[in-house]
Amino acid sequence: MTWRVVLLESRWPEALAELVRRAGWEPVCAPAVAEIPTRPEELAEPLGQLCAGEVHWAVFLTGVGAQRLYEAAQALGRGEAFVQALRTVAVAVRGPKPVAVLARWGVRPRLSAASPYTTAELCRALDAAELAGRKVLVQHYGEPNRALRDYLLRRGAAVVDVLPYRWGLPEDTVPLRRAIRALAAGQADALVVTSRPQVVHLFAVAEQEGVLAPLRAALGGRVVVAAVGPTSRQTLESYGVKVAVLPDHPKMGPLVEALRAYAEARSG
Repeated sequence: MTWRVVLLESRWPEALAELVRRAGWEPVCAPAVAEIPTRPEELAEPLGQLCAGEVHWAVFLTGVGAQRLYEAAQALGRGEAFVQALRTVAVAVRGPKPVAVLARWGVRPRLSAASPYTTAELCRALDAAELAGRKVLVQHYGEPNRALRDYLLRRGAAVVDVLPYRWGLPEDTVPLRRAIRALAAGQADALVVTSRPQVVHLFAVAEQEGVLAPLRAALGGRVVVAAVGPTSRQTLESYGVKVAVLPDHPKMGPLVEALRAYAEARSG
């Protein structure tokens, strides 16, 4: 049976769609999130503290966030100072993506979270760090990471927040609205979620469309729901959605492979 699989991925939609096609299914691309860059002047103060050597630790949560901070620093005429500062402060990262970006500038993190690269693993890595009385710059993404911020404050750190981009709805929401109506009407077989804001926007738009109840019923019934990692799963569960598929590794390839294995086991 050829499944229709709804994909909410926005950053790499075609890569995920191709994986779904290789599994023998029909992808329905419905981007649910847009990353809205923060204006460089809004980032001037925290970047200034970093470049002036006032920061003891810099924590990077995403690769795209690290890159956008660098671009903002360049726009402010402080690109080189930004890189030099990162070469002197202690750096912690949540996962491999910021590691790859930082490596371009010769920056090697002192601490890194273990898989599956959630805030919980990052906090455990930071348990070994001396943070009391230290100034810690935190690169948030989409919205402030309150759990991480609260952890740092409990440890006695002074937190310097920097948010290089925010989450919003895509300019064109027609594909998302169509996909939501298809899910609610039982015209899709699976839903693949790769980030927390996708879930938030999915239910917000479903409410706008007047199909919130049918969507909930579909996701609690015939539609197979797959989440890339613990954060996506927890967000879905907070909306009352049971996740059927969760890969061992929080990446798109293992996610589709886990969904394929689930489909084969169910059909067999």
